[in-house]
Amino acid sequence: MAVTPRRSASVRSAVVAVAAAAALCVVADGSAAAVAGRPAEVTAPARDSYARPALDTLDEVVRGDFDAVRARFGTELRQQVSPEALRQSWDAYRAEFGDYVSHGEPRQTGVAAGTVVSVPLRMAKQPGEFRVTFGADGRLTGLWFLRAGVPLP
Repeated sequence: MAVTPRRSASVRSAVVAVAAAAALCVVADGSAAAVAGRPAEVTAPARDSYARPALDTLDEVVRGDFDAVRARFGTELRQQVSPEALRQSWDAYRAEFGDYVSHGEPRQTGVAAGTVVSVPLRMAKQPGEFRVTFGADGRLTGLWFLRAGVPLP
C-alpha cells in the first residue's frame, strides 16, 4: 500500500498505520508511505558514528520521550511532524507488533539521501525493525517502524 505525498494543507497527519506487511514512516515532506524497492547506494562507506545516535533515538522512542526524538529531526521534518504524531505511530506499531522487548545490532547503509541505520527489534508479538535516515548535516530526515525484512527504499 503506497500513500502519495501530502497534497493539501488540510492533511496534517504525518504518519498512518499501515498493515504489518508494510511500514509506518515519517519522511521529510511529512507524508507517509509504504516502503518498497532498493536504494541507490553510495560508493563511500556509511559513517560508523550514526549507530549511537540511532540507538539513542530508539531509546527515546521506547521511553516515550517524543519531544527528544523530534529535536533530532532536520528543520523540514521538525516543522511537519509533532511529538503527538510520533506517539500515535509508536502506539499503532506496538498494537500490531507487541511491546518492545529488546534490539539487535544496528546496520548502516549509505544511500543517495544520506545514511540509513536499521536496528532489528524484538517485539512481544513478532519481530520488527526501527530505521532512521541521517542527512548530510547529521539530522534525521526519516524515521520508520517496520516489519522485519523490509528492503531499503
